[in-house]
Amino acid sequence: MIPASIWRFLPGTDKWRGITPAQARGDALAGLSVAAVALPVGLAYATLMGVPAAAGLWAAIAGMLGYALFGASRTLIVGPDTATCTLIAATLTGMAIVAPEERLAAAAGMALVVGLGCLAARLFRLGALANLLSRPVLVGYMAGVAITLAGAQFAALTGVGPRGSDLLRPFAEVSRLVTQVHWPTLVFGLLCVAFLAALRLTRPRWPGPILLVAISCLVSWLLNFPALGIAVVGDIPAGLPALHLPERMHDVDALLMGAAGVLLVSFSSGIVTARSFAARTGETVDPNRELVGFGAANIAAGLFQGFVVTGADSRTAVGLSAGARSPLTSVVAALALALVVSVATGVLYWLPQAALAAILLLAALHLFDWRAFATLARISRAELAFAVLATVGVVFYGVLTGVVVAVTATLMYVMYVTATPRDALLGRLPGDTALCKLHLNPTAKPVPGTVVWLFESSIWFFNADAFRRRAREVMVLGQGARWFVLDAEAMTHADADAIDALTQLRNEVEARGMTLLLAGGHGNFRMALDRSGLADAIGRDRIFLTPEQAVEAVEAGRYGRAEDLAFDQSAP
Repeated sequence: MIPASIWRFLPGTDKWRGITPAQARGDALAGLSVAAVALPVGLAYATLMGVPAAAGLWAAIAGMLGYALFGASRTLIVGPDTATCTLIAATLTGMAIVAPEERLAAAAGMALVVGLGCLAARLFRLGALANLLSRPVLVGYMAGVAITLAGAQFAALTGVGPRGSDLLRPFAEVSRLVTQVHWPTLVFGLLCVAFLAALRLTRPRWPGPILLVAISCLVSWLLNFPALGIAVVGDIPAGLPALHLPERMHDVDALLMGAAGVLLVSFSSGIVTARSFAARTGETVDPNRELVGFGAANIAAGLFQGFVVTGADSRTAVGLSAGARSPLTSVVAALALALVVSVATGVLYWLPQAALAAILLLAALHLFDWRAFATLARISRAELAFAVLATVGVVFYGVLTGVVVAVTATLMYVMYVTATPRDALLGRLPGDTALCKLHLNPTAKPVPGTVVWLFESSIWFFNADAFRRRAREVMVLGQGARWFVLDAEAMTHADADAIDALTQLRNEVEARGMTLLLAGGHGNFRMALDRSGLADAIGRDRIFLTPEQAVEAVEAGRYGRAEDLAFDQSAP
């Protein structure tokens, strides 16, 4: 048994602890469900990239094993992804690589570079950039993935040949799906959906996707679905890859530039997927540890003739809906794929595409969380808008573009809020010594002879003008007061513009015959006051820890007797 103190030095191994036999059985069944979906998806992405079809399965197998050993999440499944595969295909085409084997060698080399890049990013702790993904963006991302995933199944369910835009714009060709529907495929697909839904309601512990795959393969073989026009998976290449270092590429610069773009896209997509599912399962995602997991997965994929992998939303959704709770799901899924490509490719020839579409459709419905949208609506309409923006962006413009647009809008909103912070005049409730906001407490009264003003933000270059403008308005409201107390409790930072604004405030306060007292302020704010000399200019005996202490000093006559004054209390 490994001592507890050793676990923390083994990346990803802590998530293996505490797996019970019952949980292991459930995770094994979930792994088979994941494998049933990962197999055709891997083949499809390999075809999209113009590499041998088996490479998609090799990437999935090696990637899942690498992440299971070194990744942080218990339930995340890695595999080929739409955004990364599309970008890789464009990069290889731009490098004028045409032959499938040459494209595979370049794609494998790119996977190695991406994997090493992830580890380098972990070394410099660049995973912190993932903190830009707010809760509304994650909620919207999951909803967008659910809609996209569901929409992408319409072609398989109706028997209409899919087009390239269907995956990213699932509603763009609804009329085509309706007018060209293949009725035998649609009927069989709806029966598959009904079968899975009935099992979820009546027998939730049964492995629905596995049963559906087994039954549909048998029915397809008995009724000869291809003869009826119902699409099946078809021939699957057999055999496992050997450990192989990619051959030297001619255009190394283009490969490295392409890998840099793929690294950015794959990590962004993967961390969004990891954090979104973690929010549903209660896990805590450490982006830097995820970089290690993604790095190991891509290095393994590159060494075993695969291509770049990242967090796979559809396969993770299938695993969770099937009861996945540990990385054993990934291991079983990888072993199942390895077994299939070794000895059982003939059986899955008969697997109907409509059955796989039904599995993904139910997984998509499981992803969409109406309650999360309702919660955001109660908390903040702005955050609800960001979630809706992320959803619309993912559905109509793809995962990466949708998330980038939503994150940009969120950051712009944060900048707006920070540039126009709230402020308040403070006073006292009758019989109380604590200060409170006058506009929120109608019975509170101003401190006689003293203006106490709270500015609810640090002062930065982009809100310094707002600070100056509002300070002048407050000084007008307190005309005739002797003391001006600035409550800086919310201030933790001060740049050059902040020091300039505070210096100007001190000068204007003194020009009006008042004395400035400063209360609160933390960390870098206090250090900036000291280094700039402003603390000495104000007077260190006039800087306090709290506004209550400042008011008490005035009332105690430390600076002379305060004159009574009642000034306008209506300002917020």
